[in-house]
Amino acid sequence: MVKKADSPSVDLALLPLLRHRLVQNSGDILELAQHPVWQARWVAARNAANLLPQDDACSLLCNLAQDIKRNVREGASHGLAMLIEKHPAIINFYEKIIADREAAKALQKAVLHSAIVLWRRDQEQLIVALSLLRAAASRPVAEPYRTIGSKVVGIELKKDFPEAAERLKNEWISSGNANLRYHAVRIDGKTDSTDSTDHATDTAILEGWKTTEEIPVSTNLISQVIGQGRAVEIIRLAAKQSRFVLMIGDSGTGKSMLASAMAQMLSGRSLEDILVLPNPAQPINPLISHMQAGKGPKYIEKIREAHRQSCTYISYIWWVIFVGLGIAGLAMSYAQKSVIYFVGTFALFLFLLWVRRRLVPAGKIKEPKLLTVHSPVGPAPFIDATGFHAGALLGDVRHDPFQSGGKEAPPHQLVEAGAIHLAHGGILFIDEVSTLSIESQQQLLTAIQEKQLPITGRSPGSSGSMVRTEPVPCDFVLVLAGNMDDVKKMHPALRSRIRGYGYEIVTSNCMADSDENRNHLVRFVTQEIVKDGKIPHFTRDAVDAVIRQAMRRSGKPKHLTLHLRELGGLVRAAGDIAIESRENLVQTEHVDRALKITKSLEEQLKAKQDKNGHINVFLMDNVS
Repeated sequence: MVKKADSPSVDLALLPLLRHRLVQNSGDILELAQHPVWQARWVAARNAANLLPQDDACSLLCNLAQDIKRNVREGASHGLAMLIEKHPAIINFYEKIIADREAAKALQKAVLHSAIVLWRRDQEQLIVALSLLRAAASRPVAEPYRTIGSKVVGIELKKDFPEAAERLKNEWISSGNANLRYHAVRIDGKTDSTDSTDHATDTAILEGWKTTEEIPVSTNLISQVIGQGRAVEIIRLAAKQSRFVLMIGDSGTGKSMLASAMAQMLSGRSLEDILVLPNPAQPINPLISHMQAGKGPKYIEKIREAHRQSCTYISYIWWVIFVGLGIAGLAMSYAQKSVIYFVGTFALFLFLLWVRRRLVPAGKIKEPKLLTVHSPVGPAPFIDATGFHAGALLGDVRHDPFQSGGKEAPPHQLVEAGAIHLAHGGILFIDEVSTLSIESQQQLLTAIQEKQLPITGRSPGSSGSMVRTEPVPCDFVLVLAGNMDDVKKMHPALRSRIRGYGYEIVTSNCMADSDENRNHLVRFVTQEIVKDGKIPHFTRDAVDAVIRQAMRRSGKPKHLTLHLRELGGLVRAAGDIAIESRENLVQTEHVDRALKITKSLEEQLKAKQDKNGHINVFLMDNVS
């Protein structure tokens, strides 16, 4: 019965029957939990709370909550909800799972999903379920688990119990926990890109906090950009209208983050899978096809499956012929008492084998090649093409060392997509644009004008230089970055194109020393800690030490530096020192020690020269 259930056509109908018929005792549950068919594991999850002791049931359900099959994970959520009904005290263990940073995300989701199951099974259990939601939302929003609490409240709870959702939202708004206030904003459906969320985040920072663990971090990249207010405003507008952008400014001031944030804001655009197909009429001119995102791999798998079925059918026919021929030859030889029939049959057998080898379907020649593939619900592509040569930027055709003798590869299988094609529907980012040759800039200009560009071999001595595909779609938003020297080396027509169809931005290298901007730097330090993922959080005094360095490095009185990449290096070095000292938090002394080991080469050489000069002067004084 379990084997029959492993079929898409019958599994849903048999699941209720399996649940009641297969399980008689605890031994059956443990056996089904190890069964390779997912329906059996689902049955084990749904019956564990009723037939196993509390600890055994909890352990089994926690394992099944991390199962590879989503159906089994959902079954585990139902089992966890039933376990709460039978043993209310286990809610404390669930809250510990939610608070544990080391716990698997799938397990935490299953525990929180059990809250939904709980209030839908029994409305009187709503109070218990809300305690799980509070535990989830109270966690630092900088962690990957940060938004699920507010999503459950804003969607599931608001749908089932709107009054309870509103009451919980108001409770979180007036809470002393910054993370709960952050989620209260999200309950109304506002995203991190809204001004309200940013304001809620900044307000939380302005209030008393002891460590950066309490500081909310936005999931939206544009909200993580520090000190570039005008640039952020233009990037939002450019993303909305799909305009080109040229950014000029010092290194480490957030240009690449602005480009990545722009890609994040383009995620609503429809994406495509692009395939290159063989051209029977002109093999060196492959055809191009594009289809809805996610369907390309399925299309190729469908062709492969048809090829496998064709090969299986042909092999079956030939084996029938071979067996029939062998039986007929042996029968004739036996009947006529002559070996000549057997020899003739053997010769015919060899001839048919020779013919058989030439009738095998040429599946590799007919199979398309997938140039680009995207998920239907995935983010818009962000391709960083900084420093790419012409082939990597514009596409190329690989050289085939076997060009004859039946070993040659089909031309369409040698085609490789360039960065402009991979960025179709998203962002193509190029830093230090002057590194592109004038020829590549001309081709790039053609691509953004035509929104398509053929792929051809770019190495004169390669066999691929003869191949040229049909035009390949490359409708992307171009974002260039660099300094004024890079701008001077740009192709005039490319610069004109950006000015006519986009925006030019000069990023700031410092910002005024104000309470608001200091709080931005607090958020920056927290963001660096979260991004790194290997260093502990900072105390408030340690963050103040970093802010003092931002003042010193600005080079202007009453200003803070925006060379944040260097400042981020200081944060990571201080975190490394704290780990070496086996401290749970980064203290001021760790930042002071980090300053000594993160000096630039120039600072180290100058310090060495000053030291040598002082020694020389000391020796001269003694001699005199």
